[in-house]
Order: sequence, then C-alpha cells, then structure tokens
Amino acid sequence: MTLQEALDLHQAGQFDAAEQAYRAHLQATPDDADALHLLGVLRQQRGDAPAALDLIRQAIALAPDHAQFHLSLGGALLAQGETDAARSSFEVALALDPNRVETHSLLGHLALQAGEGSDAENRFRIGRRADEQDPLILYGLGNVYLDRREPANAAKFLSRAAELKPGDAGIQTSLGRALFDQGAFGLAERAFENALQLRPDLGLAKLYLARSRLRQDKLEAARELFAELAGSNVQTLSANAGLGDVARKQGRIVQALKYYRRALAIDPAHSGAANACAWCMEQLGDLHGAAQYLADGLRRTPEADELRRPLAELLDRLGRSDEARSVRQAAAGADSAQKSDRPS
Repeated sequence: MTLQEALDLHQAGQFDAAEQAYRAHLQATPDDADALHLLGVLRQQRGDAPAALDLIRQAIALAPDHAQFHLSLGGALLAQGETDAARSSFEVALALDPNRVETHSLLGHLALQAGEGSDAENRFRIGRRADEQDPLILYGLGNVYLDRREPANAAKFLSRAAELKPGDAGIQTSLGRALFDQGAFGLAERAFENALQLRPDLGLAKLYLARSRLRQDKLEAARELFAELAGSNVQTLSANAGLGDVARKQGRIVQALKYYRRALAIDPAHSGAANACAWCMEQLGDLHGAAQYLADGLRRTPEADELRRPLAELLDRLGRSDEARSVRQAAAGADSAQKSDRPS
C-alpha cells in the first residue's frame, strides 16, 4: 500500500487501517518524514499526545524546513497545554511559510488568549490579506472587537464566520455574545441554542442562553438553565447571580438574597454581588445591613467605585452624614485620578 493510499484511509476516518498502513510503510522506509508526520497527526487525533510529539519531532529532524511539520508540532503541544512551546513552533512555521493563513490564525488566537489584543488583531489582519474569507480569521477579529466592547463591529465578522462555518460552536457562542451586547436578545438566544446543539457541554453558551431568556422575561426557562449550571458546578458564581436575578424579577426578595449571598461567598470581592445583596436588604427594610454589604464590598475591593454612591445615599438616610461625606470625597478623588490618567 502506498503512502497516498494510507492517507486516503486516514482522511476517510479509518484510523485503524490507516495506522497499520503507515507503520507498514515505515518498516520499509523508516526515514520517510511525511509518513512519520502523518502517523504523528493520527496519533494526536487518537488522543496519544506523547506518541504524536515523538513522531512529529522525528519528521522535523529529517525535514526541518517543512512548515507543516512545525505547525502540527505546535498543535500537539497546544493540546498538552504547553502554550509557550506551541507558540514558538507556530513562529517557526510562519518564518518558513509566511503566507499560510492557518499559522496567522493560530498565533492570533494565542495572542488574544494572552490578552495581547493589538498583536492578535495584527496577526488576523495579515492572515486576511491571504484569505479574507477564512472563517477562523474572521472569528478572531470578531473576538478582538468583543474584547474592546465594540459588539456591532464584532457581529459583522462573526456573522460572516458563522455563514462560512456553521458547525463551529465557538463561533456561534461569540456571535451570540455580540448580539447580546447589542440588546438583540432573541437573535442571541438562537445563536446560543445553535452552539449548544453542536456542543451541549459548553457552559459559557448555556450561561448566556439563560441570560438571553432572562432579558426576554422567559423566567422559568432561564431559571432551569441557571439551576442546571449551579447544580453541575459550572459557572457557579454567575449561575447563582442569575438565579438571584430571576427571583428578583419575580418579586421574591428573600429568595433572591439567598442566591446573591451564595454568589458573594464564591467571590467575596465581586462588587456586583455585594451591590445585589445590599439592594435586597434595602428592599427588606434593613438599611444598616444594606450599608454594611456595600462597606464590606469597598473594603475588599477599594477600586469598586460603583458601590460608593449607593453607600453614601444609605449613610445619609441613616443620619450618618459625616461618613457619607467621606465616601463622596473618596469617590471624587477616584474620579480625579481617572481623569488625570487619561491621555490628553
């Protein structure tokens, strides 16, 4: 059997037969770099990362100038969680073949994960010069704009990416987020449903689907999803906060407070959870308790300026005007510091 026939079996998903064919070929020609590489890719697809890395490195030792080999090595390293080593392999692949769109895409997504938005955008735009309709490049650019809180721009790229690659759950999830951030909750709901049909275990899509339904007052449907997430220990802080939001919309303030307290226990520095607990206490008539939640939140997270105004108002209502004045002065100082930090 020729190497091409073995590759045909591989591409047809007949992994057992393809592996036998690759190994038989390598017995006859052990220094065939292409065969070593393809067998390494197959082992990677079968979840055997150590064997994949060994085989691909053998191929690189025989043919170090083959860009695809370095690209495959980077993919195997990435699957092992060795992000820095993967990035180095992708950089080598790019130096050997600067026009390969896939390499620009992978490096862009790694930069985005590392919080290097400008570098990511540059990578994606260079890749787009080679193929302006590559769905993963468009997906990357959409995520760049999502991170910049520009959902309208994000949606343009992500909508096209979803058209070109409708079976990608990640693209559907990002598209849903862009639509959600624009207030198009019905369209966002549909995108998250699409994502979950493809990947039922995708916790982020399930969380945003619940939020989309909450915004449309589909309270029971939202509650079921939030409860499922909380029960599975997935997105637990947001799931409990979501359950609190459902109860709050239903007018069940005591129940809402219970869930908000759970969220705050998961992350005591979460200013949103502290604010929500304080709101519930105020609705229940316990102004001292409400003020205490806000004060504790500020003590844990001094930069949470969104807690200062409601705290100052509560302190005034409690007759603690000196404390209220001190809180407002701190807020004014924080505002001045932010303005001075802005570029002129």
